[in-house]
Order: sequence, then structure tokens, then C-alpha cells
Amino acid sequence: MSKLNQGAHLSRRDFLTGSALAAAGAAAAGLLAPEAALAASAERRGDWTREGDPVAASDPSNTTNASAADGTYREHDAASFPANDATPIPPRDVPAAWDYECDICVVGAGGGGLNAAARACELGAEVICVEAMGLPGGNAQEAGMCGILGGYSGQEEKKFAFPSYPFSPQALTDWAMDEYHYAADPKLIYKIASEGGRSLDWMAECGVHWRLGEVPVYVAPKRSTLDHHVLKMKDATDAMYNYANRHGVDFHFQSPAAALVQDDDGRIVGVVVNEDYGNEKYIHAKRAVILTAGGFCNNKALLDKYIPTAAMGCASSYLTAGETGECFRMGLGVGADVSGFNSSASFDGGVDWQAEGGTWARFLYDGMTQLSRQPWLTIDRCGNRLRYMDSRVGEDGANAIYALGDLATIQMTPPGHRSYIIFDANYEDHLAGFAQEHCRKLITPDLEQIEKVPEHYRDWHHGVQDAIDADVLKRRDTLEELEADLGLAEGVLTEAVAKWNEACERGEDDFMYPMPPEWLHAITTPPFYGCRIGGNLYGTKAGLLINDQMQVVGTSGRVIPGLYAGWHTAGGACGENSYIGDPILGSLMGDVGLAFCGGYLCGTSAVENEMGEA
Repeated sequence: MSKLNQGAHLSRRDFLTGSALAAAGAAAAGLLAPEAALAASAERRGDWTREGDPVAASDPSNTTNASAADGTYREHDAASFPANDATPIPPRDVPAAWDYECDICVVGAGGGGLNAAARACELGAEVICVEAMGLPGGNAQEAGMCGILGGYSGQEEKKFAFPSYPFSPQALTDWAMDEYHYAADPKLIYKIASEGGRSLDWMAECGVHWRLGEVPVYVAPKRSTLDHHVLKMKDATDAMYNYANRHGVDFHFQSPAAALVQDDDGRIVGVVVNEDYGNEKYIHAKRAVILTAGGFCNNKALLDKYIPTAAMGCASSYLTAGETGECFRMGLGVGADVSGFNSSASFDGGVDWQAEGGTWARFLYDGMTQLSRQPWLTIDRCGNRLRYMDSRVGEDGANAIYALGDLATIQMTPPGHRSYIIFDANYEDHLAGFAQEHCRKLITPDLEQIEKVPEHYRDWHHGVQDAIDADVLKRRDTLEELEADLGLAEGVLTEAVAKWNEACERGEDDFMYPMPPEWLHAITTPPFYGCRIGGNLYGTKAGLLINDQMQVVGTSGRVIPGLYAGWHTAGGACGENSYIGDPILGSLMGDVGLAFCGGYLCGTSAVENEMGEA
């Protein structure tokens, strides 16, 4: 994975200056389906707002690295995942009678679905939007801001564009294709580059109040702050829902899609939904169906098959609203091709809850997740020190933006695909001095807009105690006990700690990538703490193959008539074999911006291609 290199390319420092903001994406705003929905899905999904909540039996933790001791892949504990099925979902035949009629049916009411529904309705289509949850917003509402490399009006006012001003979609495409090692579709990348800014300006016309960040690559809802960005994109998704609702989109909540409907000519003409999670209803989409229900971060079988790097290297997902892959499987069921094999996007600090029988999908601002993202002594299972990537924007705003994804790669690719953080009883005394910012900042009750965070997680101590109680964060009286219970060979941990303590005593780190002196804290006071971590998965970049009109393409190489897909149901936005989705942790716009843009493009193209001048 290349970066913004020195020499032939602009450096990271040239790319971003000043205070860099952390990547878009912060999970789970507490937007849950009503009680009936939760009751219907509790056994399958678990309840991420509860304390610890171990729900699945598992092997002893010392045998649950992602790779076994002999280096072979050890399958994840499927019971920890909300879904575990990679089989295609076959289409249904046209029914004798339809329950609902519309021009376009949009599946999913997250950021992409809201934009697709609003745009199609605005252009004259009669639209039904179905959503599995009880309220709109999906995972998009849980983000803090989105990145975009140029073309948005606010950036034009500041004369900002990348790789140079004035903004050129072709120049951005050329740069991005090199970043993606030419594994992406240049027409698709060009479409994102040319329409990304337009999609954000259109959302502003619909009522989203954007503002530009101090680093002009970032756009955020008006009320968000640079100090922290917990769940503030909800302002944007709420605005888009209100716009779509006012303009006549017919929303059907608690109605997960079950299958596509395909006629004898091979055209997609409708969707089957489970209304109120039980009653099958057939929706006739006379012109098109748009799939925008997201990817499959929480489907073990799909990850194993299509993104093996994430299946091995990621220890958790923080997308708690769905992401079980049904729309992807529906596309496969009608013959869709796949794009973006082995590509995903991750943050650092994926805590291995599922190794102890806990759920795979966790709230990003869970106190244990945030604690794991601090600059502790980190080793691999051989005892080798691992580099830490600093997110203090004051040190280097350009590097800070990449720290989150780069550290994910460092943590998810060692032998065994797990890393180990170690600290002692004095850990809380060091946190202020670490000064990690944005989505690494620990949640406290005094933060702005804290009401958007589920009550249990408004104080980071609660999540840490959950982890201790579940033995996810192991607390032991001796380093030898901790070493054994983490599954490390004798001497691996104790020797690594001894070397670390020597550096702390000197006040100077001799590691290849040294910690600053203010971060050197000896590990000497019991009890001692250790935790297994990997990547923290937040986006699958493998998905249905689409063209630059957002039309789903079949394995025959031809468009499947009547079927469109937005990211992240669609794939290929950063090519193949991309571990963390760079640049900008997503594909020119960050993950939430990519969803917004994809929905806008789907709504536009579906009306133009299927309805002409509506």
C-alpha cells in the first residue's frame, strides 16, 4: 500500500497541514430498533449496549489467535458473529399480486439509502425505501466527518484541492490509481472524483449544514467540533431523512429485505421484505431497485471468502447497525460479479472480545477500545516491539490522518495476526500525557454532545471494567501469569518488558521507531494488564461489481437490468488487496462520504437511465 510519497508524489505534509482530523467513522449512536425488533434479533445479534455481554462459548483464550501455533489459519468463532452465511440468496419469481407499487425501491436507509431515495424522488420517481432497523441513519450517522480531496464548494472558496489547485478530477484519478496500484476501475474512481464535491453541495441544498475543517480535506456537520467527533454525522442523516420524507419517499422501517424479484427476462422488478420482521410483502419496483444496505463486516463466512486479510487480521468490527451482507448475497443470487477482492478498511485497536466468547461487533467508543489505542508497550507473539503511530495532530497534521489506518496494518499483520498491549497498575496516570486526539480520545461525561452516546459508555471506565470482568483485559499479579494466559511462550513477555523497562530507566528508547520520552513508563507495579488486539474493521471494500452508472454487472460482463448498488454493497472503490482503504481511509471521500456520494449517484443514474426525463 503506497502513501503520499516524497519525490514523485507530494508528501503527506504537503497534502495536509495544520490540525488533521481523525478519519470518518465512529460507531453506534445508540440508534436501535424498537423493543420488538431487538427481541426478534437478540439471539442473533446480541446487544452491544449491555455490559460486556459474553454470548458465545469459545475455546480458552490462549488458543484463539487468528492463526494457530503452526501458522495455519484458525477460523473465527462463528457464534460471535451476527451472521455466518456466504451462500447467494436466489431471486423470487414475480408474484400473482404485489403488495406495494413504486418506480424505485431503495434497500437501506443509512447514508447511501437516504441520499438515493431523496435524489430519485427529487427527480420525479415514486420511491419506497425499506430499512431493517426502526429508525433512519444506519452506520453513517455514527461517523464524525467525511474526507474529500477536492471539488466541494467550501474547498473552492479556500482554493484547496489535491493533488493541486485548481481541482482536476483527472489529476486526482491519476494519483489515486497509482495509490491503488492500478487495481481499481479508473472510470469508477473518476466518477467519485468528479461527483464527490457535487454530492456534498447537493446535500447542503437539501438542508445539511456543512462546515469545512481546519484541515480542508474534512467536511463535517455544522455542530461538530475539532476537539472530538462523537456521532455527529447524525445531524446530516437526520437532515436527509427529513428532506426525503417531505418530498414523498415512503419509508418502511423494521422491514429487512429478504430477496430480489426477477422476471422471466432477467430484469430485477422488485424486492421481498419481511415487514415487521415476519410478514412477507412483495414490493413492485417498476423501474429499478437500488441496494444500499452496506457491506458485510459482521458476516464471518463472507469475510473468510472475500476478504481473508480482514477475517484473519481484524479482531473486531465497530459497525453495530447491520453489516450482515444480505444485499451482497442477493446480488450474487442474480448472477452479479464481485469487485474489490481482499479489500477492507480498519482502524487500530480492535479488541479481541470474541476470543473470550463476546460479540464481534463493538461500539467504537467503548472504553476498552479507546484504552487499547493508547501508546502502550506493544509486541507480537515473538516478543518483537511494534511501532506506534501518533495521532497528535500538533506533531504532524499530515501523518496524524494516516496514523489510525497505518497502525491497524501494523497490529493485524504480525505472526498469528494479533498484537499484545501491556501496561501496569499505573496506566490511568499516563493517559493525559499521551494526548491522543479525536477518535482515540477517551470518552468522559463532560464531552460536547455526550447525549448521543449510550449512557453506559459515557465514562470510559465502564467499558474497561466490562473487559476486565470478561477477562478480555487480563489482570494478573505477575508478568509470568499474564504471559501464560495471553498464550505467549515462556519468556516472550517477560523479556520484552525487561527491555522496555531498561529504556524507561534511561529515558531514551533505542527501538527503531522510538517512543518519545514522555511516553516511557516502566511496567513494574502489579497488577499487570494485557490484551490481545488486531484491526478494528469498519468497512468492507469487496462487493458487487458496478459500472460508473452504479449499475450492477453480472459475471457475463453485462449489466443486470434494473439493479443498482451503492457503496458498500458495491465494491471496488479502492481496488483489490487494500488492507485499510487508503487514501483517506475510504476512497477519496472516506467511508461515510463514499456512501453519501454513492447514494446520490445511484438515485441520479436510476432515474436518468430507467425513466428518462421524469
